[in-house]
Amino acid sequence: MNRPTPRIAIAAIFRNEHPYVLEWIAHHQSLGVARFYIADNVSDDGTSELLQALHVLGVIRRIPFASTPGQAPQLPAYADLLGTHACDEDWIAVIDADEFIVPTGGARSLAEVLAPLAAQADVGAVVLNWAIHGSAWRLNHSAGLVCERFTRRAHQSFGANHHYKTVLRRAAFASVHSNPHHFVLQPGWRCVHTDGSDAVPHARHGLGLSERVVWEGLRLNHYIVKSREEFETRKGRNGSAATVGRVKGEDYFVAHDRNDTRDGLSAAQCEATRHRLGGLVQRLSAHGHPVPAAPVAEPTYRPPFVGTRGCIDRIEWRSGALVLSGWSFQDSGQTTPCLSVQVGEQAHTVQGFPTRPRPDVQRQYPMAPLDCGFVLTVPLQDLAPAEQGLVVRGQTSLGRFGDPFSMPARK
Repeated sequence: MNRPTPRIAIAAIFRNEHPYVLEWIAHHQSLGVARFYIADNVSDDGTSELLQALHVLGVIRRIPFASTPGQAPQLPAYADLLGTHACDEDWIAVIDADEFIVPTGGARSLAEVLAPLAAQADVGAVVLNWAIHGSAWRLNHSAGLVCERFTRRAHQSFGANHHYKTVLRRAAFASVHSNPHHFVLQPGWRCVHTDGSDAVPHARHGLGLSERVVWEGLRLNHYIVKSREEFETRKGRNGSAATVGRVKGEDYFVAHDRNDTRDGLSAAQCEATRHRLGGLVQRLSAHGHPVPAAPVAEPTYRPPFVGTRGCIDRIEWRSGALVLSGWSFQDSGQTTPCLSVQVGEQAHTVQGFPTRPRPDVQRQYPMAPLDCGFVLTVPLQDLAPAEQGLVVRGQTSLGRFGDPFSMPARK
């Protein structure tokens, strides 16, 4: 059955987002979004000038939107964008500059996922649950795309992921709600998840958060803190578009800097974004508008632990010797200086052992040195056999790592 392809636009409010504007647009262009309605909340970092240049080129529609004293600008901006400027659109995703819509099932466009939902005559809104991404332990604003630099996120069950943003069928729109996550629909319209199930409000927190976190088809990657430098530079100055006087400080960073699991965008998606980004830069340059300069600093990392971390992956006997393979490194980025092998009351300490590359560990812990792996052969002829077996521990001046491994005594 051929379904009509839904046209999807994006509406947002921007303030002081200069380093990220082009990537955000390029990412969503690569997924088939052609129209952007951006309320410019009077930036002072060059964002307003960049948005105006993109407006002149026809890439976006910029709507100047100054704050009213004592009033948070986000909801009034949404009401203006949806009620006046984007009223001829079919579907409008209302998201922020640090939120990236991401297909999760191999789709190459947003329309591909939304088409079966849009074909249901009573579906008026589709909610996209957050996927909170942390700093990936990065300290500074280094080179690279946002989607390449911040590749670690919270587990799906993390509480903040119950938040959602809305892809709204314009014909169903009645009004903004009391928070920026939800919209009031005309009577007779349904609000659903991306899997087609009804979006049930969270039992404790109500509308704006859903009872389930659904990432099937689409989700909303929320690069909520970025690096420590970027958080401290931007959040203190920007405040909150949704709440007057709110400053997102250290507690906010700690609560949302979740790096529980590695989950980056595909190489194909990153390349598609980079291709679109290059096109935007060329067009801006051809019209004499300076483009945001990319940071040149090498990334530095904040250790995710104090002390030493490591693992002995394998332990076996070979020709009268014990062979240990694994990895370890300290929070300073150095490899572990020694291992101790204990049999009964006797211990054999090995220092200065050779290392080997472990790119898999470096992917898990970006601050780890590449050569944090080892394969160590320990001769045991000088150690008395022990009936209770063998215990191997990693030992450093900062303490031991991991859990002891035990194995049967030698035959």
